[in-house]
Amino acid sequence: MNSCMSHLKQVAVYGMIAWILLFLLVFTYIMQSQRDNSQSLNFYKETHHLTPVKGSGVIMASEQDIALLKQDLNLRNAEENKESYLTEEYRRQGVTTEGHSPTLLRSKVRDSQPLESKWEGDAQGSAGQQHSQSKLQYRGMSYFSRNRLLMSSLWKGSASQHMLSSRLQRVIHSYKNLNKHGVVYTRKRSSKLSGQELHCELKKRVHVRTLNGSEAPFSRLGWKELVPQRPLDQLFDPKLKTCAVVASAGAILRSSLGMEIDNHDTVLRFNAAPTERYEKDVGTKTTIRIINSQILASSTHWFNTSSLYKDVALVAWDPAPYAVNLETWYTNPDYNLFGPYKEHRKSHAEQPFYILHPSFIWELWDIIQGNTDEDIQPDPPSSGFIGIILMMILCKEVHVYEYIPSVRQTDLCHYYEQYRDDACTLGAYHPLLYEKMLIQRLNIGSEDDLRTKGKATLPGFSTMDCGA
Repeated sequence: MNSCMSHLKQVAVYGMIAWILLFLLVFTYIMQSQRDNSQSLNFYKETHHLTPVKGSGVIMASEQDIALLKQDLNLRNAEENKESYLTEEYRRQGVTTEGHSPTLLRSKVRDSQPLESKWEGDAQGSAGQQHSQSKLQYRGMSYFSRNRLLMSSLWKGSASQHMLSSRLQRVIHSYKNLNKHGVVYTRKRSSKLSGQELHCELKKRVHVRTLNGSEAPFSRLGWKELVPQRPLDQLFDPKLKTCAVVASAGAILRSSLGMEIDNHDTVLRFNAAPTERYEKDVGTKTTIRIINSQILASSTHWFNTSSLYKDVALVAWDPAPYAVNLETWYTNPDYNLFGPYKEHRKSHAEQPFYILHPSFIWELWDIIQGNTDEDIQPDPPSSGFIGIILMMILCKEVHVYEYIPSVRQTDLCHYYEQYRDDACTLGAYHPLLYEKMLIQRLNIGSEDDLRTKGKATLPGFSTMDCGA
């Protein structure tokens, strides 16, 4: 009997020890997961806090969206292990990495999962066989070669979402499923338009519109007297001859484009992009600055005191629902820009400062989707695309710098910050890849300008003869 009781006690003790060990393992796993998630969330807050041009600035996403993307961030750890491979690959390809840290090059390394893409010649004879051969060739490409192919396709206007890394494809898929703004696209698509036909479609459909205080709820809040009396499209009269749009992309570093940029009649910049300390590459002149609502809402940008936002025309925007319900938007903007705007107008009434009407933003989105075969992200265009179209309205000729990346393309989101993510160039929240493809179709400059300067040349709407 005593032997049996002793045996039972031993079993009980071992059982308790096993349960304690199991509890400790589970507790450790949970704490580690929470720490990893917290780090991932902070990373995406950094890489999504401004609009990319994206290009142009980055990726404008509110905090509730970020949670959906955390699952994709575990790929970053795997990419750390590929860093040495990338450096060796650049050396083998004869590309110098002098002056670049391995971290700067890291995002050019992507997993080896084969990606399907649209290949030129698919619609020509023996299409199926050619496509299969191309896919096999793509599987065998190095990370460097894949990135080079994507950039070359972007310069030629033949890039596709399927050419992006699998990480970006998954993030984009998440945003499509989210459809935060309730986008329902019902119009026809016309992706085969020539550059001139596309230009004329833009000229016909795009009319810049800002809040003028005549619509509810702004009409009952006294905004009629608050907003500038001169319309934005008449801000510069007569039409400016040459205008520069300067993307905030890291690729503009070491470009020595500053003097060329400053030679334009007017220069547009984005969000918090500075000129001080970067004059050789980006110039010194700023005439217009487009800012997203986070600039006004976040105290970290010092909107009321920073010299970046003084002595220039300001154009702010915030995405409303696709249905453009202004009442809903006013009570629940992505970032509350209305209070700061009102305060600034009262104390700086002489400064031209506009808020873009959401209908203008979504009309631009409709045009991008209507001229793209693939389904784009159901989220607003980037500040970069908005700024380019605005300058085509205001100017006779527009030169856009590093919106479509040059051979200096990098994963550095902004030339003045150390956030790194190729989503800033290729898109995650914003449909950046498709925006750039559209601008490439409008470009009347040379492919060499795109490659060496990241420069696209666009005729202003006033110069185009589109008939009746």
